[in-house]
Amino acid sequence: MNKLSNCNIKRNKKLLVSDIIKFYETRGYTLIDANAYGMTLKKGSWWGNLSSTNPLKWRTIVRLDVIKVEKMDYDLFAQYKFSSMGQFLSTKTKLFFSKEAEAFNEAMLNFKVDIEEIEQIGKEASLENSKNMFSAFLMGILIAFLLIFALKIYLPHDLPIVANSGITLLSIIFCNYILNRPDKTNNKQD
Repeated sequence: MNKLSNCNIKRNKKLLVSDIIKFYETRGYTLIDANAYGMTLKKGSWWGNLSSTNPLKWRTIVRLDVIKVEKMDYDLFAQYKFSSMGQFLSTKTKLFFSKEAEAFNEAMLNFKVDIEEIEQIGKEASLENSKNMFSAFLMGILIAFLLIFALKIYLPHDLPIVANSGITLLSIIFCNYILNRPDKTNNKQD
């Protein structure tokens, strides 16, 4: 999921770059590339995507461009690439991504950010993701059991274990998708 955050800052460039790095370091990002036009920062890992329901641990890459408009007048463009590989996005997760991107503007313009609020939204998103996964697991097992039982009645032979496992896996994935449908989560935000 991509988010773009931009603002205009009237400040000394060295001080501005120092403030940017300080903000991102307090948010847990590490600087991986920098040049005269901007920088790239990273937080989280692919393993965090696959092993955690907490979006605070998911891989996030920020490409920040600093464009000089006039003397001591800069446009900042922060492009966030939130990786949600292996996850279905819940309402709270999307809210977390939005707040994370908006926090940069707040920090640069007003020198204040409610980091506790962002962390709390991340924890709530993790809880919502865990609940959805657990519910999907239970519903998927039930649906798979019913499907396999129905197939056993109509087929003359038993299904192989691989087929039963595949039906179960697909049922769980389907239920997880139903619980986190994109149209369902978009309607809740409006």
